[in-house]
Amino acid sequence: MYNVFLVDDEPFIIEGMRALVPWEDYGLKVVGEASNGSEAIKKLETCHVDILLTDIMMPIMDGLELISTLKERHPNTKYIVLSGYEEFEYVKKGMKLGIENYLLKPVNEQELISTLENSIEKLEKSTNNEEAYTILRDNTIWRCLNQDIDAKEWRERVELYSLEFDGQNLAVILMQISDGEHENSSFFRNRVEELFQSVCIINPDGELILLVSFNCEDGLKKKLDELNMLFAGYVSGKYHINVGSFVCSTSELYKSYQRAKELSSYRLVLKESGLITDELTKQYTQASLSTSNELDDLKRYIVGSEQEKAFLWIKGAFDEINKSTKKVAPTIIRGFAIEIVTSIQKDVSSHANDQTVGIVKRILEAYSIGILVDILIDFIEGIFRTLEQKPEHRSPIIQSVVQYIQEHFYEELSLKTLSYKFHINSIYLGQLFQKETGLVFSEYINHLRLEKAKQLLRGTHLKAGIIGKQVGYSDSAYFYKQFKKAVGITPSAWRTMNIKS
Repeated sequence: MYNVFLVDDEPFIIEGMRALVPWEDYGLKVVGEASNGSEAIKKLETCHVDILLTDIMMPIMDGLELISTLKERHPNTKYIVLSGYEEFEYVKKGMKLGIENYLLKPVNEQELISTLENSIEKLEKSTNNEEAYTILRDNTIWRCLNQDIDAKEWRERVELYSLEFDGQNLAVILMQISDGEHENSSFFRNRVEELFQSVCIINPDGELILLVSFNCEDGLKKKLDELNMLFAGYVSGKYHINVGSFVCSTSELYKSYQRAKELSSYRLVLKESGLITDELTKQYTQASLSTSNELDDLKRYIVGSEQEKAFLWIKGAFDEINKSTKKVAPTIIRGFAIEIVTSIQKDVSSHANDQTVGIVKRILEAYSIGILVDILIDFIEGIFRTLEQKPEHRSPIIQSVVQYIQEHFYEELSLKTLSYKFHINSIYLGQLFQKETGLVFSEYINHLRLEKAKQLLRGTHLKAGIIGKQVGYSDSAYFYKQFKKAVGITPSAWRTMNIKS
């Protein structure tokens, strides 16, 4: 689908143009319109256009001035001129500018469609050739940055793709934007290349990588400030611009890229978007991290099946780091998160050791404290599930009873009914249950039902009284009483607090 833009100072002409051609049938989409050249230039700053149809005689800026201005910025765009005057001078000037056709108003439908078809054919050829060239060039640069190309081939490709730079110094700039903005990567790439007059590639993760050359740092700093303003104007989420180390030759660009990647780790501790430079990192300390939250407390909560307290411990520990006036380096914070994982798996649940590599990878890739907290809470939820399902120390009868309770917690359950079902003395069942689960039967049932109630309070809009009945409390008042006794607040207050958090 190619984008079309219409420019005419007569609104009825634009409406007529929209209606005249079945645009979508030709793989075209009208993406905008303007009443003069000046307005068109402003709108086209944020809109990619493949074909532009414009009148000549317009106020403020006429059509030929518009094309002349746009040709410098968008040389691949195809231009079609519409005019009410068959002036040879206009035609001659238009031809010099490389327009596709000069059509007289009222426009002949067939002639316009024929012109559009020719323009599309040229665009397709140009796009295919340009894409093939760009893919090969970008692949060469990507291999260079990852040290995956030998010196001889690199020298040949530098010459082939004109990758020599004028400045005495070179640097790689890595630009990372929030996930929802990746669809705009091509737009940013074009703008960045225009700003720096240099090559910019998009890596497999949707990040932009710019190669720059410069003679003085002041000149580079000015350009970086402009780049920062460009992203600030267009990115609604967070973005960061990581400036790699300065090197002297293209063969050393990989060193600059490696440094830019290292700097990207500081996204974890930066609350605002912007530039990340070596100068910025000097503000952060590599000293060991200490918080008021003892790791032994977290382990005790996990062993004691106190899930909410465990989650609050995690949130509290990282809130403390986030609010601290002491600027802690991201490597230290990630190290603390990894220590939590390895320590829990060592002392509490060795059953989950096979997950360590994946969890550590997620921790190393996290780009905000909030994401880090979510990863750790997911991990601890998994530990709780593992401990609940772990049957090695239980007798077959208790394994069966616990499984039945997990599946029928919402029914009326008692030691007496279970003793009939599993053909065992109720007194002996109660003793065995407490010995192997660590809880008396009534405590176990109550704890399970309250946890299920919390899930429903957080995930549904059902009234608390209805939820109480769904998890097995026949009396709503008794449910409220048990919930407040165990949690400290009413179900409604707990729901409000947890939805807000």
